[in-house]
Amino acid sequence: MTNPIASPNHSPHRSILAVPTLALFACGGDTTQIADAVVTDSAGVRIVQHTGAPDAEPPFSFAPEPLYRHGNDPDDYTFARIWRGILLGDGSAVIFDGGTSEVVRLNPDGTFHSVLAPAGEGPGEVSRLVTSMFRVGQDSIAVLDLGQTRSSLFVNGSLAHTTSILDLRRATSLWPEGVGDAGRFLVATSSFLPGFEEEWLFGHMARYDPETGAVDTVASYQYVPGESNPVPGTGRVFVSGGQFVYVRTDIPEVVWHLADGTVRQIARWQLEPRYLTEEDLEAIEPILRDRIRFANPGASEEEVESNTRRSMARYEADLSNPVEHFKSPFADAEGRVWLPTSMPGVPGEGISPYTVISRDGEWLGMVDAPPGLRILDVGWGRVLGIMTDEMGVESVAVYELVEAN
Repeated sequence: MTNPIASPNHSPHRSILAVPTLALFACGGDTTQIADAVVTDSAGVRIVQHTGAPDAEPPFSFAPEPLYRHGNDPDDYTFARIWRGILLGDGSAVIFDGGTSEVVRLNPDGTFHSVLAPAGEGPGEVSRLVTSMFRVGQDSIAVLDLGQTRSSLFVNGSLAHTTSILDLRRATSLWPEGVGDAGRFLVATSSFLPGFEEEWLFGHMARYDPETGAVDTVASYQYVPGESNPVPGTGRVFVSGGQFVYVRTDIPEVVWHLADGTVRQIARWQLEPRYLTEEDLEAIEPILRDRIRFANPGASEEEVESNTRRSMARYEADLSNPVEHFKSPFADAEGRVWLPTSMPGVPGEGISPYTVISRDGEWLGMVDAPPGLRILDVGWGRVLGIMTDEMGVESVAVYELVEAN
């Protein structure tokens, strides 16, 4: 019997380049001081080292009220379960609903525009397993469909091109994280077999050409810790501006790689270690119970309680152990990196406040989001997110980012 395939998003672990990063300081180079950071140009790598625990106020904040909400009025599109969403340059939003298996486009004012990609198996149609959507320029998107192992490019709201990525899925554990040049995808390790003995399982960054099937591995990184490794973090790779960005979720550091794997920039700052507490356990238990009940709709309350106790026992065994700082990081349309705060037991997208790092490695501050907003995307002065009402009904909310006073 083979081991199940695992994902770091659902691994019992919570997991940059270890040797290359540490070695960069031995190379010499120019050093300058910018505010509270020392900027070093070492062997062609920009290193932004913040000298203390940054406490600057962020240059922007959320507007008090959303520009619009869509999905909570009778005449709106009825969302069943929102999975993905991105903003386009004209202010419109594209949403994938995993419950209806449709990709929906909303106008800049929040009114319904069209079903961009309906459910189905034909050209321009999608399955319920759309893993991601990537901006290509300001008005085009690539929709990645794991269920049909293909990418569909929509330009100005119409299907322009469909490409099979079956060979990538069949031959590797890599999956696209963004778009590079010349129609190639930037891909990274997306799954693994648990039970390995090494201290770290290393993942890989690569370029993938869907037209030829060629995979060019360009860099490796610490991906998931082994069973005996007490490190709580996992390695996360995403793409910004045609470059790889790497974060290990237990370390206050962001590493930018060019598409060929070369390290371009590193930003580091200071954070105090965090440890699992009894108060965390009190917050975790109801969240776990609700998630177990949702995932097992036919289970009795006794079965739900039994599963909850077993899950809680694993957390209780980790009391006083360190916990990761961040959950799933992402980049916005302006190249800023957003790091959601990690809270034990909270689903993988993390919570407010968000640590925001500029594309130049500057620590911009910690941004509070409106209560209950789960961010999907940020771009062009707007934030796209999900709000859930007391009945569990999801709606799309778009907020403006306004300059701080």
